[in-house]
Parts: sequence; C-alpha cells; structure tokens
Amino acid sequence: MVKKRIFFLGILCFLYATALSAFADTTHVVTAIVDGDTLILENGKKVRIAFVDTPELGDKKRKQQYFSSIAKKFIGSKVLGREVSLQKIVANDRYKRLVAIVRLRNGCDLGALLVQNGMAFVYPHGMKQSSYITELEKLQKKAMDARVGMWDKIIPYFKNTGSVIGNRRSRRFFALDCKFSKEIANKNKVPFISAVDAFYNGYAPARICKLWPNDTEILE
Repeated sequence: MVKKRIFFLGILCFLYATALSAFADTTHVVTAIVDGDTLILENGKKVRIAFVDTPELGDKKRKQQYFSSIAKKFIGSKVLGREVSLQKIVANDRYKRLVAIVRLRNGCDLGALLVQNGMAFVYPHGMKQSSYITELEKLQKKAMDARVGMWDKIIPYFKNTGSVIGNRRSRRFFALDCKFSKEIANKNKVPFISAVDAFYNGYAPARICKLWPNDTEILE
C-alpha cells in the first residue's frame, strides 16, 4: 500500500508540471540549501519557493520546529548541485530573496513535490496565481488524507490544541489567544474547529503567533 501511495503522488507531480511548462524563465544550479523552502544559486542569489512554507530551523533566537530538518534534507536530495528552472513571482521579498516557482530538470514542480509529500504546507500570497494555488491546495488535501510526511503527527497534534481563527483576506489563521487575532475585521473572521480544519481549507499559520510545534513538543 505504501509503494502505491508514493507512486500515485509521483504521477501527480509530473501531471501538474505539464500545466506549468510555460512558466520557466531562467535556469540555474543550486549550490546550497538554507532550509526546506529556500535555496542558494550559483550566482549567490537566494530563492524562496513560491506559495509553500516549511517549518523553521532552530537558531540562537528560536527552537527548531518539528519536521524542519527532514524537509531540508528532502529538498537537498532533489536539487542540491542540480539545475533548476525558475519563474519569478517577486523580484525581492523583505529578506531580499527572489520568490519563484521552481522546477526540476525533469519538469517536476518542486513546490508541488514538497506539498504532495507532506514536506510543506500551502502558503497563499497574492491572487494573480490563484489557479496555481488552488491546485496546490488539492495536493495538500490528498497529502493530509494520506497522512504522508509531517501530517502523520501534525494532524493529531493540532486536533488537540483547540480552535483557531482565520483571516479571509490574508488566508492566515491565528491562535485564539494571539493578540493579532483581535485585529481581524469581523467581516474577515473565519472560525475553524482546529488548525487541521484551517489547513484543509487552504489557510496557513500566521508566523507572528506561535502555532507550529517544536521538535521537543512532538517527541514528548
């Protein structure tokens, strides 16, 4: 059963890439991996994979989030030292990274590959690529249903952490006790029974509120 599941997800990756074949603008070699959703190219430019997000690695200021190191290893196995094609979405984000849709040489969409293998969740920003985001959300639902990757432990974890509130405008969700949740306009408030429900409806966790568990919280 497991082998069939992986094969099915692989087929989705290639089918989805076909629809994106016209997106490629530039080709580069990946020389380093920052984390599960950020690459460094041979020209020194950092690239943030568009419309997906992975858990954060730890540093001096924060603890390592659950599944962050696994996501980094996964993406490294796919692109490190290899050629990728990019479609620019944003020239520079606030961290001076190029935000782009990334495809492998075999035509497979890297963001879709991360989502369908449970290595990343969908992170919608902007609506110019709404049809692309919708397809990623479909892949996320399948990954959640199959409990692949991080979803195997994240789903039961979030089912026990209570309700959350979503912002219809930003497509982010917040813990109820997060002070920023109080700033959401009433017309934009979307209640969810749990973060699992929010993820399943295409909402992403707001980084300004602590929602994602650390490694130790899952291990415990």
